[in-house]
Amino acid sequence: MRFDPVRGRMAVRLLLRSFRLRGGSFLLALLAITVGATVTAAILNIRADLVAKMSRELRAYGPNLIVAPAGARPVDGAPASLDEAAVRSAAGASEGRWAPYLLASGTIAAPNAGSVPAAIAGSDFAALRRINPSWRVEGEWPASGADAPGVPPPVLVGASLARRAGLHPGSGITLRVGGTFLRARVAGVVGTGEAEDDQAFLPLATLQAATGQSGRLSLAAFVIDGGMAAAERAAAALTAALPGASARPLRQIAAAQGALLGRLDRMMTLMTVVVLLLAALCLVMTLMGMVVERAPEIGLQRSLGAGDGAILAMFLGEVGLLGLVGAGLGLVLGAVSARLIGGRLFGAAIAARASTIPWVLAASLLVCAVAVLVPLRRVLSIQPAEALRGD
Repeated sequence: MRFDPVRGRMAVRLLLRSFRLRGGSFLLALLAITVGATVTAAILNIRADLVAKMSRELRAYGPNLIVAPAGARPVDGAPASLDEAAVRSAAGASEGRWAPYLLASGTIAAPNAGSVPAAIAGSDFAALRRINPSWRVEGEWPASGADAPGVPPPVLVGASLARRAGLHPGSGITLRVGGTFLRARVAGVVGTGEAEDDQAFLPLATLQAATGQSGRLSLAAFVIDGGMAAAERAAAALTAALPGASARPLRQIAAAQGALLGRLDRMMTLMTVVVLLLAALCLVMTLMGMVVERAPEIGLQRSLGAGDGAILAMFLGEVGLLGLVGAGLGLVLGAVSARLIGGRLFGAAIAARASTIPWVLAASLLVCAVAVLVPLRRVLSIQPAEALRGD
């Protein structure tokens, strides 16, 4: 079938005339398509950044994966432990979101209190702070790094332990670990509502030296983004990379992260579908009104020899053009909406992605295709004599 330039120019003139004469109806149809495209574009842009930004927010839950020795039995009279160098090497891909731990038992003695039994943990304070952003510290976080010669090492004391021993930031204390006595100072008091409230945290190297376990760890705690599935994959990789170690997700935390991400994803998908259905319904009603209004025009075209193909081409051209224009407007407005939503919810703007363009175009044209089915049946049923007579 060859393209007829005369018919093409006539179709364009009729299309432009139709837009000029029925601007209100076309604007209403365009608004329906634009709203659907805007919501689709905004949600697609948000979904692209959702896992990364929500995972950042969910890190307040703390670690969701623990690596510990596979056997809890003592080895040569010493507790089972991990090789620190091997753990650091295996954790290289974790982007710094992990913390080493060495655990010991001992006592704390303060000037105005007797000796109080305490669980002692050696760790890297900067790493602890990164993986536990929700910890509340009275005083200050101890600085990481090597202890200065002759300067008592800093200690972070749990809130419950501090109450029992009468400690506060700045207190001088004596720690006994095994047969070693350490003079230290309380840099801060931490409240977590968990087991950490009964612990005292020392620099890792200090506790390793005091217990004679240089280069050894009791466990390592990781924060893995992406929910339970990602935590299980990381656990399998760490277990394979560390012979004699067992990595297990903390299922309550990892599952809570994954469930929340899943619910948000389903909610956004449902919202998109509902908005697109409402846009299609609005478009159907608008197009039906336009068909009824244009019945005499369509009847006149039929009486002048226009066949079903020409009538359909004119009608589909109008709706297709509305779909393309609505998709373009929706992409712009959706990108702006996603940016504003990202700033409000996550404190960081969400950038528009080119990958959303084909999806928004497809969704807009699909809405137009679905919405035009009923009006097309009415268009094809119009007979010239009835339309021109006004029946």
